[in-house]
Amino acid sequence: MTPSALAYALRWRSRAVTPGAHRGTLSGPGHDFERSVPLTGNRDARRLDLRATLRDPSERVWVRLFRQQAVVPVVVLVDVSRSMDYHGATHRHALAAELAEAIAHAAWRIGDPFALIACDHRIRAELTLPPCRSAAGARAALARLRAHVPDGDDNSALLKAAPLLPRRRSLVFLLTDGHMPDERLNRVLGSLARHDVVTVVLGDSREQHASSRWGIARLRDLESGAERLLLQRPALARAFDEARTARRERLRHIALRHGRPPLFIDDRIDPVQFNRYFLQT
Repeated sequence: MTPSALAYALRWRSRAVTPGAHRGTLSGPGHDFERSVPLTGNRDARRLDLRATLRDPSERVWVRLFRQQAVVPVVVLVDVSRSMDYHGATHRHALAAELAEAIAHAAWRIGDPFALIACDHRIRAELTLPPCRSAAGARAALARLRAHVPDGDDNSALLKAAPLLPRRRSLVFLLTDGHMPDERLNRVLGSLARHDVVTVVLGDSREQHASSRWGIARLRDLESGAERLLLQRPALARAFDEARTARRERLRHIALRHGRPPLFIDDRIDPVQFNRYFLQT
């Protein structure tokens, strides 16, 4: 996947005063027509609306008002707890870092500021990047993220990330494997309610589909590292698959409760799937 393959689009208007690529709420130079008004005061005569002028029985001159396009801060909030170090069909943490870099490139391409926040059981200050337009600074932060080895006990610090986000509404990508209690995910999304949050659940085909063969299986908890032996059999494999399906459905309901459905990415990043998500939600 080339870094420039991803793109995002928003259905809401940015209140930012800095010109950018998204629809804004402020009047100003742009291509987003707002309304026609009489030419009074300091209105711009270059925006003359001939049709409205000719229809006015009072013979007033009318001009068109447009809304200025604006920037939207883009924040990647990434889970770097121990479960993100899973190696299956792919390395989950490497997949998260690749996606973060691709999102950064999408933001740079249209002039949006990019920010990065990494959390496990604490906020990883060494991996955090405040909103900026510096490609060099962002590349350095992304390099530190790629080199990081996830070793946190859990991702509870996601609950503390909201104060680090910009005050105005932002587009937030929450990158996680979803291995957390439902109540915690609900609280995390609730704390980010003022923003437009895209919950990206990174899955792995080798983790999701249990073997139906008979045998002894060693299972390891990805967060705590605890292990146990089980007698693997077809009925247990079906139970695992049913639990996975139910888990994904719960994640979908929780994310929808806070705005957008989750975006499930398994094994690799599909630019078509990513870009279509913003057209459909």
